[in-house]
Amino acid sequence: MAEENVESNEKEEENAPSASDAEAKTGTEPEKDNEDDKNMNEETMEGKDEDKGEEKEKTSNKKLYINWPLKDIKDPHDNDVLYGRGGGTNHHPGNKRYRKMVEERKLDYVNSKRLDKPLVALEIIKYWRSQEPPGRFLKLDEKSGTWHDVGDKKAREKTSQALRERAPEIRKKQEEEEMIKAGKDPNTIKIAEQKKKIDSF
Repeated sequence: MAEENVESNEKEEENAPSASDAEAKTGTEPEKDNEDDKNMNEETMEGKDEDKGEEKEKTSNKKLYINWPLKDIKDPHDNDVLYGRGGGTNHHPGNKRYRKMVEERKLDYVNSKRLDKPLVALEIIKYWRSQEPPGRFLKLDEKSGTWHDVGDKKAREKTSQALRERAPEIRKKQEEEEMIKAGKDPNTIKIAEQKKKIDSF
């Protein structure tokens, strides 16, 4: 009889729910999950608040620059491109950055179709205008001693002109690189071209 009691006790112990089962039933673990979810939600909300703060700042900055002057400017900003000859305009921070940007886009300009070339210049102008404070393209009025924005049309013409500078050299260099990749020697082609010129005289 005692043996039967021992066996039944052992079976009861086997069938008894484990601590983890008890936790699952009582909901101890889900509470931990709820805490994690709560923390994640708080982090997400903080992230959203930061995003909203950045958006508000951008909107307020845009409002601040709505009436950004385009004429009678006494002190050009670092985001302005100054037209004119001489060291003063060449060393202006805006001119340096603008020249660098134009240089970076020359390959795009060279490789664009004829009708798409003006778009490269327009993209540069669009980016330049979208800065904070907005970038301008300024020319000095010598009578008043103040600067005036030349407008998008003139800015596009000047930008296209800057993009065209050294374009033939860039195109030639690109062709030579393509020949080398194809296993051809650019020098032999140059010699052949020179020979043709001499024969044509």
